Amino acid sequence: MGNDNNKNVAIYRWGKDKKLSDMQIAIDKGHNDDVYALAYNPVTDHVVAVGKKFIRFFGIKEGVEEGPSESRDAKLSAHESKMWAKKGVFGKGKVPGDIMCVAFASGGTHYDGTTFAGSADGTILRFMEQATDLQVRAHPVEGNEPAKVTALCFDAVKHVLISSGDDGYLRMWDPGTWDTRRGGADIKPINQINFNAWVTPELKGITIKMDDKELEKANPKRGKPAAAHSLCTDGKGNVLVGTVCNEIYEVSFDQNDPPFCYMQGHYDELWAFSAHPSKLEYCTGAEDETLRVWDIGRRQMRAMAKIEGPIRCCAYSPDGQWIAVGLGASKGKPVPPKCEGKWIVLESEDLELKFAPAQVRHERCSDIKFSPDGRFVAVGNADNFIDVYTCPKHYSAEQTDFKRIAQLKGHSSFIVHLDWSLDSNFLQSNCGSHELLYWKLWDPHPEATHVVLRPRQEKTSSSMRDTDWATQTTPFGWHMRGIWPEDADGTDINACCRTNTKERELLATADDFGKVKIFRYPCIVPRADHRPYGGHSSHVTNVGFTYNDAWLISTGGDDRAVFQWEVAKE
Repeated sequence: MGNDNNKNVAIYRWGKDKKLSDMQIAIDKGHNDDVYALAYNPVTDHVVAVGKKFIRFFGIKEGVEEGPSESRDAKLSAHESKMWAKKGVFGKGKVPGDIMCVAFASGGTHYDGTTFAGSADGTILRFMEQATDLQVRAHPVEGNEPAKVTALCFDAVKHVLISSGDDGYLRMWDPGTWDTRRGGADIKPINQINFNAWVTPELKGITIKMDDKELEKANPKRGKPAAAHSLCTDGKGNVLVGTVCNEIYEVSFDQNDPPFCYMQGHYDELWAFSAHPSKLEYCTGAEDETLRVWDIGRRQMRAMAKIEGPIRCCAYSPDGQWIAVGLGASKGKPVPPKCEGKWIVLESEDLELKFAPAQVRHERCSDIKFSPDGRFVAVGNADNFIDVYTCPKHYSAEQTDFKRIAQLKGHSSFIVHLDWSLDSNFLQSNCGSHELLYWKLWDPHPEATHVVLRPRQEKTSSSMRDTDWATQTTPFGWHMRGIWPEDADGTDINACCRTNTKERELLATADDFGKVKIFRYPCIVPRADHRPYGGHSSHVTNVGFTYNDAWLISTGGDDRAVFQWEVAKE
């Protein structure tokens, strides 16, 4: 099913060693509203789509695949659809709201091919043919408010139906005993697991109501983070549970063992990344309000902290002791004002809050970086300003908190990236208007142990041409001109980074087209040769090398994925 206005449905008959275009049987309009799930019924050879207040069944018209014959359907005109479509009939009783998920009976039962649909009203609907004959109350929550049925799975070996809902419970049902004469209200699950006991309760579930007004609220009412997006059984009583918070567990209804966690990850748009200055680990932050530290060798999450707002940027201090975290969400997302523009500092080992500097900005923090000598930290914001702070104990032994000593003004749009010079005296920054500006922070003092703070803009760019930059995350400059493809509009590249060791000879970019590209550095030839690497299914938001350049880390936006790329020399 496509994401076009008509949500066109294309049906293919899969075949080995065939082109995709040759495998397509039919394509036709699907639906004109939100679609939440699309599934194939292997028993009836139909496709079922569910979504906002609808369920629709699709199939291939008789004779289409057999080729020329005397049947009417085999002689369809070029303008006539080869696919039939029927709306599901909800029958008697209350008409449910949105339909969230679907599963099909199979495995040799007397009701093979039956469609089970989970609704936003907390009910499981049984469809015989294309009409419902039974509604089972599956996932009520406290206060009698319904909880969505978020996932369904039919076990073709044990002949049971597994459901998950906003209440965080997994429930097992025996559809073979369901009787329309008893009514759905009297049907009870044969087993259940309270999954809330195993999933971190501070994580955010999905909104209970799917209407636009609820989604626009800064704090909509949400279900439990233990609700599942996907379920899969192995026929032996084990169930794989993929939660709405991007965690995968294996659990058994037949045993009392705790679930085994295979994977944990971010579950909202992911932008923040920073590599540890001396260890093979890194941290990431996302709009799901979590900061996570990852172990590269084990490919596992080492620690996680729940933050009070969406995270846009983060940075390790040069000694690896602290992690600075900048808060703020993407443009247009509802966020409580108290979070926008705020930044905090955590201990890197246990992620405990160490400092919470006074909030002076009220638009998102776009970038944050410590100076190489550890004495300063620069914070770029979406209100066009860069604030520079001195760090406690590193700038002065008597200083106990971060102190703002500069407000750099000059950009005409929101700050995007900034970099420190190797001597911690200069900054370079770029903004949404594609400006590249330079800043000087201090002048030498007669006493070598002190400096004279005189923050100002360096307006003569030629004077900065020999500056040695500690990092290279700004995508503009003479030595960066080759990374831009032809007809690029200045926003296609979301992030870039340079290697840290030896000659600093490699440069990586992250773009809007799901690609991570490797260039030689400096990259001064327009449209320079490069190595493109795919894997992300959405725009790549950030990229960076580890301290020893052995690994390259990339983060995805809508795919919420973190990739570890091994740097191998040919």
